[in-house]
Amino acid sequence: MKIFISYRRAEDNKSFIVGFIHEKLAEVFGKENVFRDTYDITPGTAWKERLEHEVNSCGVMLVIIGPDWVNLAYPNGEKRLFDPLDVTRWEIETGLRRSRGENIALIPVLVTGAVFPQKDELPDALQELIKVQATTLRNFPDFEADMDKLIQDIRKTKRFREDDIQKNKEYEPKTVYIEEGNFWMGSFPGAGIPSFETPQHEVFLPSFRIGKYPVTNIEFEAYIQQTGISAPAQLGWDGQRVCAGKEDLPVTGVNWLEAMAYCQWLSEETGREYSLPNEAQWEKACRGGNKTFFPWGDTFDAGRCNQGRLELAGVGAYPAQSEFGCFDFVGNVRQWTISLWGEKWIAPDPAYDYPWKDDRRNDVNASRQIRRVVRGSSFRNDPNSSRCSARSGQAPDDPGLPDARHGFRIVMKT
Repeated sequence: MKIFISYRRAEDNKSFIVGFIHEKLAEVFGKENVFRDTYDITPGTAWKERLEHEVNSCGVMLVIIGPDWVNLAYPNGEKRLFDPLDVTRWEIETGLRRSRGENIALIPVLVTGAVFPQKDELPDALQELIKVQATTLRNFPDFEADMDKLIQDIRKTKRFREDDIQKNKEYEPKTVYIEEGNFWMGSFPGAGIPSFETPQHEVFLPSFRIGKYPVTNIEFEAYIQQTGISAPAQLGWDGQRVCAGKEDLPVTGVNWLEAMAYCQWLSEETGREYSLPNEAQWEKACRGGNKTFFPWGDTFDAGRCNQGRLELAGVGAYPAQSEFGCFDFVGNVRQWTISLWGEKWIAPDPAYDYPWKDDRRNDVNASRQIRRVVRGSSFRNDPNSSRCSARSGQAPDDPGLPDARHGFRIVMKT
């Protein structure tokens, strides 16, 4: 999920523009999420292996093009871009290949008055670059405005979903930005698919931020300690404190009312607007924009979740489950949403059938006799329950069964 900055060192010596770009991106997205060779490859490091790793694992590649980028040549007059062993050419070739096969974002960035190269100025291996939309970074005083636009473009790319805001409080959960747009919700009819999960249909959602992980014990403990309320017995804590060694487990045994109270407290503490996600937000973040059966694909993968184990796993113990970089949607703990289900357990009320709409089904002030939608699956549930579209209804005051207590993740309004 890193941003890789590809550039010519010779051009960097003429201006500090690459340094400014790196500094600004590191400030917004975090130092660990931005790679620049002269900054991140320390003396004594096997630079070639490190460079290959970064080029082949980044989610966004910026190709910095200055005025001399095309014409830089060796002493014999051969242009560097036409040398198959040229490092910059190899970086861009790899980025173009990965943009086709792995859907990474490759963004040409024109700096210090450069113009986009003509077709005959590029070797055959880089001809595809002509088809890619470039952006321009003007010199100061326009540089800051252009950088802000580039940052927004990066945020909108399909692969970059790392945390990019500073916490206002130490105990504030990490969130991931999900851009506005359409996604496919629900399932096609089939064996083991309840009718209330069908049909699969397209839903538009505004942008939002969602918890990178379910809320953890240690995050929920801050709420308990600062408000002075009694920790529910279902949490399984040592009185008002989390049991040692369980700080990074998702908090479980929380009913809907308690989860909403936590969101209200977090909003007041941070000055940001937090709530539980509606079920469309939850499913979009779970799917990563795909139409697959499970968050990671159409085949169940026991290595991607905690399903079938004997106890809860800490958040982040398994790989991210969707391309948005979120963890633990399925196979560890079931999670509350704000969406209404209905009064009966077996199926949702007709008013809350699909197609999904942003209507009264998301009323946080509805009667407490109406069940709320719970999403995800616990480590005790069978693999089929790990479908992206799996949903059920639970009473707002129900913390869940002893072996499958409810947890939650938060959503933040952007």
